[in-house]
Amino acid sequence: MASNHVANHLTPGRSSAEVPSATRFWIAMGAFWFVFCVVVWGLWISGPDFKPNTIGVEQASASYVLFIRCVEVASILLAIAQIWYFIVRPKLQTGRLSFDGLFFLACWMLYMQEPWINYNSHQFLYTTVAYNMGSWCGYVPGWNSQHPELIPVGSIIWCLAYLTLVGLWAFAGSKLMGWVRNRWPQLTTWQLIGICFVAFIPADLILEHGILYFELFNYASTVPSLTLHAGEIYQFPLYETLSWCATLTCLSAIHFFRNDAGESYGERQIAKMKVGERGKTFLRFLAILGTCQIGFFLTYNVPYFYWSTKGGAYPAYKEYRIAGVCGPNTDYDCPSLTTPLPKADSPSNRVVQP
Repeated sequence: MASNHVANHLTPGRSSAEVPSATRFWIAMGAFWFVFCVVVWGLWISGPDFKPNTIGVEQASASYVLFIRCVEVASILLAIAQIWYFIVRPKLQTGRLSFDGLFFLACWMLYMQEPWINYNSHQFLYTTVAYNMGSWCGYVPGWNSQHPELIPVGSIIWCLAYLTLVGLWAFAGSKLMGWVRNRWPQLTTWQLIGICFVAFIPADLILEHGILYFELFNYASTVPSLTLHAGEIYQFPLYETLSWCATLTCLSAIHFFRNDAGESYGERQIAKMKVGERGKTFLRFLAILGTCQIGFFLTYNVPYFYWSTKGGAYPAYKEYRIAGVCGPNTDYDCPSLTTPLPKADSPSNRVVQP
């Protein structure tokens, strides 16, 4: 048995041709998310909100603009390399998409949930200096925070980051668990998962502090008592590391824990279904997509739906950070412990003092 697989034992008495109900569930979840992404992104791209947000770019220094352009070029080159190595090359060699190819495509589609940290309140800021086309957030049902179309997440950097900072990291986490299991085969599943989670913590702290220092993104409204460097533009909420490392660990586990047939949990017995090879490949993709989307939603965005109600005031960010979603030049005050949370259709959240 391959070192990164966990044996899949069929339930006694079950026909091997019977697809488990869990597999059907994950296929259905994947189909839901696939249609959801296609519809939301389609409405955004074909609608009036698909346009650049350049608010405040004149405030950015020449060196910062050059840095962002370099990051964009690097993002494109890294993405091309990953697409070739994990998706295209195996397809050319075997005539079909590999598990890694399907997994990386599923991770790429997690980009849909990237800005959902701002679902209730603008906690997280991008930069309008990056080439962007606003965001699709206004087409997400129930979106609550104001000016969702101005969030500059529809950019080269963040679109491609879900290959490099998500897919590739989860792939590395899976390889780490394989190495640990080979070295200490007596470890349990939960011990492997725990080791993976702990290993991600220092890596995340180092990477995110670098990202904050160079202003690729910012955690604008955080819980002060749970935040490093609170009040500074590079403040960092400690609960971010817990949530993000949990997300990466979840994705790593989806990649790592596969049976002897190379099937992840959501794919079990799809090979037995009476559909063509292309149909089976698409069903496998949907099952992987469903597990990844639900894992991301539960480990990352659900906790932030809570933290959004506890966030403190913004540090002194420039306009190209805030992007016009709130502040003195808008109808909305930025989040703080005493500022009411506006609805998406509220004319303002300002309290007029007598």
